[in-house]
Amino acid sequence: MKGEHHMNKNLTAIALAGIAVLGLAGCSAGGAGGADGSTGGGSQASPDQSVADACAVVNDTIEAAASEFQDVSAEDPAGAAEALRAAADAIGEASTEVGNADVAALLPDLESGFSTIADAMSAVAEGDLAEAEELQSVGTELQESFTEFQELCLS
Repeated sequence: MKGEHHMNKNLTAIALAGIAVLGLAGCSAGGAGGADGSTGGGSQASPDQSVADACAVVNDTIEAAASEFQDVSAEDPAGAAEALRAAADAIGEASTEVGNADVAALLPDLESGFSTIADAMSAVAEGDLAEAEELQSVGTELQESFTEFQELCLS
């Protein structure tokens, strides 16, 4: 049982470190809001929204999600799962503020990645260590989605 607790702690730490890196990657991917610094304010976005404005909406969401992870302990896989689920939900909600088709096309993969990692962390929290492999593969896929986001938003 002690070994299982140690494994849960390690998996949670790995997941949190990965999300922190992804969050930091998101922070560098934009942040240019509208001329007044706003990013939409919750309204439905126009299809002619600029890439920069759409990226700013997503970047703000990623930054807010990353801040949720600061309070999660490596010893708390259930807390990590909850924060990951909140990140997935936030990205889903932000999609209503993204009208730019190129940026909007990236959001389903980001949302799905966070959601899948949340499911895997929930399973780990319940003692199902078989989901550890899922964390790694989905983490790689999520990193690829963030790379696409960065490439689009930094171009």
